Amino acid sequence: MPLFSSKFTPKTIPVRKQDTAVLKNEFGSEFASRELSIEVPPLKLKLGDFEVTFDEGQWIPASGKAGVAHKENIRLKKELEQLEEENNMLRLKFEILLDMMTDKTVEAEQDIQKAQSNSLKVKNKKNKL
Repeated sequence: MPLFSSKFTPKTIPVRKQDTAVLKNEFGSEFASRELSIEVPPLKLKLGDFEVTFDEGQWIPASGKAGVAHKENIRLKKELEQLEEENNMLRLKFEILLDMMTDKTVEAEQDIQKAQSNSLKVKNKKNKL
């Protein structure tokens, strides 16, 4: 009888199936749907006349007064962002113009001082002669 017979050989371990929930949690549903070729429709919940949709981690009202208000809020947020960007651009332009105006004012004052000092030198030379 051989020392190492077949009854001592280990059994092969079956390959584990990949859990899709781990992929969704760690990489997001878009990655999971691309990798696993799964189309995941948005989750919808309807209670009577009220309907909500789960999208990107938030429950979004899809119908009724809340849905209309939500769409209006999204529109107003986009408009607010656009106005803030425009305001920031106008502030930047204002600061640049103010800097340019300050530079020109300093140059003009230096020119005036040079002209005054030249005229004083001319008067002093005439007075000495």
